[in-house]
Amino acid sequence: MKKWLIITSVFVLCFIVLVAGAYIKAMSPRQDASDIAFAKAKQERDLVTLDEFYLYHGLESYSVVVGKNVAGEKLVVWIPENKDLDIVTAQYKNGKTKKEIIQIAKEHLKSHEIISVKLGMENNVPLWEVTSLDATKHYNYEYYEFKSGEMIDYYRGI
Repeated sequence: MKKWLIITSVFVLCFIVLVAGAYIKAMSPRQDASDIAFAKAKQERDLVTLDEFYLYHGLESYSVVVGKNVAGEKLVVWIPENKDLDIVTAQYKNGKTKKEIIQIAKEHLKSHEIISVKLGMENNVPLWEVTSLDATKHYNYEYYEFKSGEMIDYYRGI
């Protein structure tokens, strides 16, 4: 009986190590993107801290960095994947916070489960993307303008 317990423990431990290794390997590209985006934001906009990082894939792809500059101001930096587009920067205090957007979205999505909230950019408009799951298990996407929190677009039942 003791022998089976040891064998089972070894298999469980191996399984945990395998799953942890797979997770770390899967998250590596996101970490690399975060490091590259922060370095770019540091170089272009004097950011000294990285508080939040988002990858956004819409009409254009953006890496979005939220952090503080040398003056202690909290900034949002949208870095486009397309080198022909400009880097956009805004003060975080001049837009809606993640918590405020969640509250606004909850009013629109009363029976939905909010899955994620992230910053992005569409047609040079900084925005918050809210992904939710409705009662029929369909995904819904709502887009709120960063500065005003006004809903600018949505997709339902995907």
